[in-house]
Amino acid sequence: MGNARYLILCGTLFLLLWAHSWGDAWLGDFWIYTATVAEVAASPLHPRHPLFGNDYAFAFLSPYTWILGVASRLSGSKAFDVLVLQGLANLALLLWGLHAFVRAWLRRPQAAFYALLFILLLWGPEPWLFSGFLHLRSLALVLPYPSTFAFAIALGTLAWFPRLATPGRRAWIVLVLPVMTVLWIVHPVNGLFLAMGLAAASLRAPQPRGHWVTLGIVVAASIGLAFTWPLLSIADLWFGQLDRVHEGNDTMYNSPLPRVAPALLGAPWLLARLRRDRRDPLALLTLVLGGLVFLGGLSGHWTLGRLVSHTVILLQIALADACASFEEGPGRRFATLRHMLAPALAALLISISWSSRVKPTLEEAWRGDTAWLGFLEGRLDHYDIVLTDLETCWYVPTFNGKVVAYPMQLPFVPDHAARQRDVIRFFELDTDPDERCDIIQRWSARHVLLDRSRFPDRQAHLLESLRPLGQVTYSSREYVLLRLGPSCRETPP
Repeated sequence: MGNARYLILCGTLFLLLWAHSWGDAWLGDFWIYTATVAEVAASPLHPRHPLFGNDYAFAFLSPYTWILGVASRLSGSKAFDVLVLQGLANLALLLWGLHAFVRAWLRRPQAAFYALLFILLLWGPEPWLFSGFLHLRSLALVLPYPSTFAFAIALGTLAWFPRLATPGRRAWIVLVLPVMTVLWIVHPVNGLFLAMGLAAASLRAPQPRGHWVTLGIVVAASIGLAFTWPLLSIADLWFGQLDRVHEGNDTMYNSPLPRVAPALLGAPWLLARLRRDRRDPLALLTLVLGGLVFLGGLSGHWTLGRLVSHTVILLQIALADACASFEEGPGRRFATLRHMLAPALAALLISISWSSRVKPTLEEAWRGDTAWLGFLEGRLDHYDIVLTDLETCWYVPTFNGKVVAYPMQLPFVPDHAARQRDVIRFFELDTDPDERCDIIQRWSARHVLLDRSRFPDRQAHLLESLRPLGQVTYSSREYVLLRLGPSCRETPP
């Protein structure tokens, strides 16, 4: 019965997210990933910066996006399609990993249904829409992200580790070393989660000193291997760009208790597990991760706050264990109550979450045009620089060309402020032609893309002032594309 209802919930979720994935609701980082996949597809051996087309290092050039880029190149598929399909593969991997983890760590496979239900819907108001957070609204948007893939394989690795790490055996190294190496590159927060999880799992039974020495060597070796990744300096990202990495993650500490309060219902059961067994790996791992979140808040290392997602998921899994335990114990004496617990909880959580999570996800399915900038493909070369407003900069590199600036601060971009300042200035009405030419030359722009909706009160005047700069090659109710003439593009001798 437990496996059947888990499969029903998985199937329902898969169909919902399949439909949602082919709509236009994607936000933020999704467009960075599609641009990265497109860049690798164009130049797999020597990819440039996917957004600017220069030689700046880029944190998204990981094994994950590289493999997807090669797949796009070999198959001839668009980056958007490849990333969406990988998101659905990530979902299948996540659902498998969760079931395997629950089976191995709780030894109650029937708890997997409750765990998935709670992870999707048991949240307070306005939970974070960040990568790594797997409530329904977030999962629908971060499904193709490396963080989802990384968490899924971390769960799967933690599920298999206890079987392989019996005293005297080292077979687990074959699994752990490559997985952990990939995680340090792809999503270091999940690398940290896996490292802490392996330590907690090793405490379930006394291990010889050799096991701990080997585990330490494997973790150190995985970091060393990660530092050899050729498309990005992981060491520079960790130690040279740490301030950029922390930026934005301070929101993890913005009123966190109301957002996670429902998951705290699992805390008493977790403490009960710890009281029964001081070596309980689920309880120990939850406490360690919670401590790291607290430490991040105290020290200002905001990225540690991303572990709040992992901590909440473990609390939700603990609560799922309590529900499954009730079915095995007191529920056996009340057969009707036992059989009604799962559907009653599902109906309750769906009804509570309907307006905020379920209904919006349904409404976004199959919505909109996912190729609305497709006209760029035949009118730009791959490395042509496009001057457009900051909001439209999110999307241009996915379809064709590169941009001058980007709305968010990225590691390894020292001139971020200057880029944004020039883009904003370029589209102001009082900017004279000479200043616009200076901006064009400074960033080697070849095209100007005007999104009419971004300037509703002045788009006609703005277009009139831009026309002398070049020739209109595309015009619609939404966009105007100008190919810049040589008078501005070329610096006078």
